[in-house]
Amino acid sequence: MRYIYPLLFLLLLVLQPGTAGARMLYGYHIPEALLAQKAQEKVKAELQQHPLLSPKSNYIIAIEKPHLFRDRSGDFLLMVLLIGFVGVFRMANPSYFRNLFRAFRNPTLSTRQLKEQLRQDSPASLAMDLIFCYSLGLYLYFALGHIHSSRFVSRYPPIVIILGFIGLFIGIYVVRFLFLKFTGWVFNIAEITDNYTFNVFLINKILGILLIPFTIILAFGQGQWVQACLLLSLVLIGILFLNRYLRSGVAFGTFIKFSKFHFFMYLCASELLPLAVLMKFISQWIFA
Repeated sequence: MRYIYPLLFLLLLVLQPGTAGARMLYGYHIPEALLAQKAQEKVKAELQQHPLLSPKSNYIIAIEKPHLFRDRSGDFLLMVLLIGFVGVFRMANPSYFRNLFRAFRNPTLSTRQLKEQLRQDSPASLAMDLIFCYSLGLYLYFALGHIHSSRFVSRYPPIVIILGFIGLFIGIYVVRFLFLKFTGWVFNIAEITDNYTFNVFLINKILGILLIPFTIILAFGQGQWVQACLLLSLVLIGILFLNRYLRSGVAFGTFIKFSKFHFFMYLCASELLPLAVLMKFISQWIFA
């Protein structure tokens, strides 16, 4: 209420009728200009004591920050296409999809009964390999975008980077498949290399499907959930790769018994070298 009286006083001074230059107050003639000046000073002093209008107020003043809009429609479309491909494949090949997970859960059964059933359906196997490359390419793009958020702004459009990752994985596994076929033919161990190739691509297919939920969270998630999701996905990849090596040890059991050194050299050439080349390529292409 104390702020209202000075304002009313000033308003009465402004609306006071008449043209007199002074008024009688307590027997003294006080000029109108002096009264108006005193009223303005009083109002200004009262306003300076106001907790919200005072320049010395301790209240936090909101600072306007521009909101940078990022169009995520392209990322959403890529994820919808990936899920759609898996869904259409699942509806079109229910038996292949079912046998794939049966072979993964039972390594002994996969090498005897289900291997030929899965190999006979070559179009479905090729489609699953392409889905794996697509899924892994998206996962790598969003994972690197989260890890190197400040540096992962390339001069290339995102679709070019994603297609580059997918094409890179396709090239790596095509070369690996041809190399294994050639190795089995040269050293007369075609059956062993076929079992190893089957295990490699079996784990790849399973990995391509299991990475889809993690890729969605990495693409559109925020906060600590993304960090936890990235850690869990890396643990999952490590477990599946370890499972693949254990299956490979069973397939190469006889060969390893007589030549452990050559098997170690093969792992370095076919497993570690492609990963090293991939990381070198990414560091020079993306983060240069």
